[in-house]
Amino acid sequence: MIARSVYRDTLAMSMGMERVLNEIQYWENKPKKVKSVKKRLERLYQARTSLTENPKAAKSLVDQLREINNERKN
Repeated sequence: MIARSVYRDTLAMSMGMERVLNEIQYWENKPKKVKSVKKRLERLYQARTSLTENPKAAKSLVDQLREINNERKN
């Protein structure tokens, strides 16, 4: 099992497909990839997969996270 942050994954998905693809391209073009960049790319690849394979579930997860964040603010 891979320990991942659902919160961070959801934030990546909430950016939308176009921005996710742009960020993947940006980070892949960097010649030296430190651990944080590799982790960021891993998260972006997962977001791309989720948005492509099951966009309804991805939207539902993003909406749920927004509700939780709104409840915490109140």
